[in-house]
Amino acid sequence: MIAEEARGERWLRAAGLSAFALYCSWAFLMDRVHGPAAEQAAPAEVGASFSEIRLLALGDINLGRRVGQVILHGDTLYPFTRVADTLRGYDIVFANLESNISDQHGRTEHPRNNMIFTAPPAAAEALRRAGVRIVSTANNHALDFGVSARAQTIRYLEKAGIAHCGSSEKGESPYLPVLLRVNGIRIAFFAVTDLMNGTGVAWKDLVAQADTGGLLPAIREVRESADVVIVSYHGGVEYAPKASERTREFARLVLAGGADIVLGHHPHVPYGIETVGGKVAVHSLGNFVFMQPSRYWTRFSFAVSFDIVRDATGTRIRSLRGLPLRAGFQPEFLRPGDEARTIREHVRLLSSQDVQEYMTW
Repeated sequence: MIAEEARGERWLRAAGLSAFALYCSWAFLMDRVHGPAAEQAAPAEVGASFSEIRLLALGDINLGRRVGQVILHGDTLYPFTRVADTLRGYDIVFANLESNISDQHGRTEHPRNNMIFTAPPAAAEALRRAGVRIVSTANNHALDFGVSARAQTIRYLEKAGIAHCGSSEKGESPYLPVLLRVNGIRIAFFAVTDLMNGTGVAWKDLVAQADTGGLLPAIREVRESADVVIVSYHGGVEYAPKASERTREFARLVLAGGADIVLGHHPHVPYGIETVGGKVAVHSLGNFVFMQPSRYWTRFSFAVSFDIVRDATGTRIRSLRGLPLRAGFQPEFLRPGDEARTIREHVRLLSSQDVQEYMTW
């Protein structure tokens, strides 16, 4: 920790004793936010070079319905026009892909039920152009337009070079993780859902259920080969003002079982963040590319930026940053002002005390 102490001394000289004390508290919190990843991953060699990645977690993305029609007509960057430059600045961008990607002969939603929708094939290219690197396909819309649409989703994502987790080809376990290695840091991604829209298909063989009996053994199996384990959880109560006890308990069990970060989706509104045993649970990231204008908190949310570092002492989350945003057909990150302040205060009040004090915006 010599480098950390040197930074602390410089901080002390520049800002005084009180600022140094605040820095030490933050460093202590972040050094705890690593869990088994740093303890069980292959140890870094003494003198190993410093490496770092920036990961951005987004909420729900629906590239069907009206957005899908725009993409069908050739504007593949339409939903990301206002955010693509920001997204491309990150090493990894993760999101929940709420819509399938399938060819329905020009349709992007069911003619009699707009709760059933799909993105067109070119949507995979939209994700790639925007800088999204990995998505969850485990959610209640995973089987909209049937099993064939789910298979098409996987095929189009892979063709575009977009990694996906949470569903699998027939015969494979849906709990298979995606393993990404960036700047020498190894991250394993899992995705599970607690919900599925009405279907006669045995969906649990195709899409990973939010079942610790299936998920935790898969985490243990990959734990030694990953520096960081991330789980996307799709569940909870839509539009509820805060995370349900079921959601919070699932996050606690998953973090205790070996994950380092849990990212929540499905409620369509933003919730708070808490640390559990030094690990991080973001209970709901709300909407991103999703138009639900009837409620305030379906139109405003935030993304979370994680700075993850690896050095001779191991791998850890160094900092958390919230990015306030306006959701919709074309989401945008907000500049400082009243709307951004309202989002920040909303998330802060729903978050644990340590997160309230040390998360930046």
